[in-house]
Amino acid sequence: MKKLLLLCLLGGVCLPISTLTAKVADPPGADLLLHRSMPHRGGDSRSDTLSIGDQIPAGIEFSEVLHYDSDKLRLDDYRGKYVFLEFWAPTCTASIASLPQLDAIQKKYGERIAILPITVFGEDQITHTISGNKRLEAVALPMVVDARKMRSYFPHSVIPHVVVLDPEGVVVAITGIEDLTETNMEQLLANGKVLFREKEDNKISLAKEEKLISGAVQLQNKNIWFQSAMTGYIPEVHGSLTQQFEEMSHIRIINLPLLYHYSLAYSEKSRHDYYSLNRVDTIGFDREELWSDKVGRDYVDWMAEGTHVFGYELIAPAHANPYRMMREDLDRYFPHINAQVEKKKWMVYALVQQEGASYPNASGSEKSYSTRNGLEMTNYPLQGFVYHLNAVFQRNSPYPFVNLTGIDYPIDLKLDANLTDVESLKQALLANGLDLILREEEINVLVLRKIAKPNLLAL
Repeated sequence: MKKLLLLCLLGGVCLPISTLTAKVADPPGADLLLHRSMPHRGGDSRSDTLSIGDQIPAGIEFSEVLHYDSDKLRLDDYRGKYVFLEFWAPTCTASIASLPQLDAIQKKYGERIAILPITVFGEDQITHTISGNKRLEAVALPMVVDARKMRSYFPHSVIPHVVVLDPEGVVVAITGIEDLTETNMEQLLANGKVLFREKEDNKISLAKEEKLISGAVQLQNKNIWFQSAMTGYIPEVHGSLTQQFEEMSHIRIINLPLLYHYSLAYSEKSRHDYYSLNRVDTIGFDREELWSDKVGRDYVDWMAEGTHVFGYELIAPAHANPYRMMREDLDRYFPHINAQVEKKKWMVYALVQQEGASYPNASGSEKSYSTRNGLEMTNYPLQGFVYHLNAVFQRNSPYPFVNLTGIDYPIDLKLDANLTDVESLKQALLANGLDLILREEEINVLVLRKIAKPNLLAL
């Protein structure tokens, strides 16, 4: 039996789609929008946009820099060495994970290179992200913050986004973090040979409410009551998942591995049994049959093989259960996969009350929920926060978070913690009469079994 645990959503990224960005609203249950980046080439209407072969302007300096002793950091001071500008954000797990990797590269090559992480976010949010995370606290790289002008020089949709300048300040590469390999670095420094692949972006964008399959604009009112469709890989379109439930139910998935399809179909809207990828047991599948930890161009090539990622769209009446229909469709489209929810012994992070503690009910009627700096919620269900941990802040954890406190009523809770760091979260919970314990529990697990040879259109 093979157990697949997602250690990094987006392969060290925010989700396994090249390099991708996850945009998540504060309240639990918000949809994750995933997308890939595109290389910028000359021809952009902006006069300040730079491409490969362009000279970076002289006189660029930054006054907002962490881990830097002087009052200003000047790019001109780095002439004579290769400079790596990495655009990142504290909202993207892939770019956060890249910082220790870049720090190790800087230490290895020393004065021959300079690596500068750059973000448009302010100092407070960067400091909050780093605080309590030992791996990030150990990063010694100068970190440029609040640098919106640099993004205008190098437009991009997805992070990490890496720009390489030669010793004369000429842009020689626009690439992804996955291409900063030892071989590529050695070739660059030994003879100036640029082996970095150019980072590619999407060319097509779809609005959230736009239908993936429906066309025929000459029909002003199609009056669709029901529609279900499955697609293979669609080049140059963002990978994404969106859901809308108003007059009609509308689920749209584009270019996502099957694990995400099954996770959504069986999780439904449940905050209790949310089958994040660390709560799925896969049996009989090849390693990259349902999911891959590749990133960047390697991930794009994997998608392009044609049998790894899929699109799905469902339009149904609001009174129908769209997830039941989705499960029926998955059975129809992928008969070689048997999916069911089973009780299993599973390692989890169990959220419990400390012995003898009895957490009080909410003190007022006003409801609020914010994760801007740690957690601050009033008159809000604890299970909503646990769902948010699984879906957002701890989505890269090898173990799911399970609420075993017995608290089934709204409460007030404030946690001064880095919600992406388990130890920081645990210490904040301890201060509030709660605890977080890694242990085995019997829980519902989504089990996917390969019961036959795939018979897909592309095979």
